[in-house]
Amino acid sequence: MDTNKKISRRKVLKYGLYGGLAGLSSSLWVSGCGKQQHYKRPNIIFILIDALRADRLGSYGHQGGYTPILDTIATESVVFERAIAPAPWTQPSIASLFCSRYPGAHKVVNFEQAAELMVPGAEKVVVFNNSFVTLAEVLQKADYATAAFVANPFIMREFGFGQGFEHFDASFAKNETPGKVVNKAMLSWLRQEKAKKPFFCFLHYMDVHGPYNARPEFLDPLLDKVEAIPNKRKLATWEMRALEYLFQPPSVCTDKSRHVRLQVYQEYWAARYDGAVREIDYHIGQLKTQLEKMGLWEDSYVIVTADHGESLLEHECWDHGFSVYHPELHVPLLLRQPGGQAAKRIHRTVRLIDLMPTLIDQLNLPEVEGLQGMSLAKEIMGKNSHKTVTAFAEGIKKGVEKKAIYLGDWKLIITPTTNWHELYNISDDPLEQNDLSVKYKSKVKHLAKLLQKQVATNEQLGIGVSTKTRTLTPEQLKRLRSLGYVE
Repeated sequence: MDTNKKISRRKVLKYGLYGGLAGLSSSLWVSGCGKQQHYKRPNIIFILIDALRADRLGSYGHQGGYTPILDTIATESVVFERAIAPAPWTQPSIASLFCSRYPGAHKVVNFEQAAELMVPGAEKVVVFNNSFVTLAEVLQKADYATAAFVANPFIMREFGFGQGFEHFDASFAKNETPGKVVNKAMLSWLRQEKAKKPFFCFLHYMDVHGPYNARPEFLDPLLDKVEAIPNKRKLATWEMRALEYLFQPPSVCTDKSRHVRLQVYQEYWAARYDGAVREIDYHIGQLKTQLEKMGLWEDSYVIVTADHGESLLEHECWDHGFSVYHPELHVPLLLRQPGGQAAKRIHRTVRLIDLMPTLIDQLNLPEVEGLQGMSLAKEIMGKNSHKTVTAFAEGIKKGVEKKAIYLGDWKLIITPTTNWHELYNISDDPLEQNDLSVKYKSKVKHLAKLLQKQVATNEQLGIGVSTKTRTLTPEQLKRLRSLGYVE
């Protein structure tokens, strides 16, 4: 569908594109020393690390030292301490990120629904509807060169995710694609583009996604620590089954027998995940170095986030997409403005769906009606907002349906089929070990009303949105089986 028609149909409210983008507002970008600076339309580098838990970054309190590069970026960024993904797995979360609607509105909700099957062996996926105006389309309309470099085989052009991208490279998409491949594809494109106009690059990395194939230099030191643990926790039979699709040593390792020996312990799998976190940090560092050499880092707008987190056996869950607990929804969100600045930390809850309206606001791009996110631009400028906003999540890919809502420090999880409620104070209990629903019944009632209101809003926005499915090719099916999405 033609982008002009889409923007017209969604009732864009203002068209000050070229005048607004010729020079950003003097109140928008502020350096660390307080000196106001002007930039022409900044390049935008959007780094998305699949399955990265926020609590693995040093800038979010981790003491392991796994992310020195990301932590350095954080020192020049606005750090949103509590950013929430709209879904616990990739496809619905990325669709929401791209169009600033919750899954219930865009209807890319879960794999079983997408496949129109309730049995193993699903061979179809839902296609992201092209009636929505996406962030890439808005930037493309503003004369940005738009490019995506995607290692996740679920985020393909043929699944509807190429909307607004002039260049969309997913030729290397598979779960074992290392970050250096994504980097190489982007850098090659940039050298060909030769900065003819400002660019928007979306990079989707898979290093932290299972099977956590970190190279020995990143993983072996962590395995040394695992071996030194005197009382390692042996996995139960059901846990072994849950992890069965991962039961292979990394593609490159120094001692396969060591991996076979340790794979029956929980600590080993946590180390596999953490090794992958260490490696993606390295690849981000390599990208940053190359962009600095090309003169394209300092004055770019850099966004770092994740589509969802990862459960590491909290609540008897491993992987992602099977729950709406905090480890699967809490993601890092770093916004490094052109020129960098002194770190600013924002504690209140924000949503991934807030990114699109934030960029639209900051760059004075045309407003798009119907967005469910809200701009964070005023807070980035230092104008603190005291408004408490709810964050909503849905879209379990398999199993019992669950929905969650955050309000301040409180979070409610509802299982609609059984009307089961769980209440947690995320500030005191981020791993949600202490259900407070019995103790605070009035809080449950209040949050339940807010949740049902959000569900109704999503359903209203979804009226007229048709869903289509696309049959997977044998190669796509093979890739998704390797990710654990298809049995």
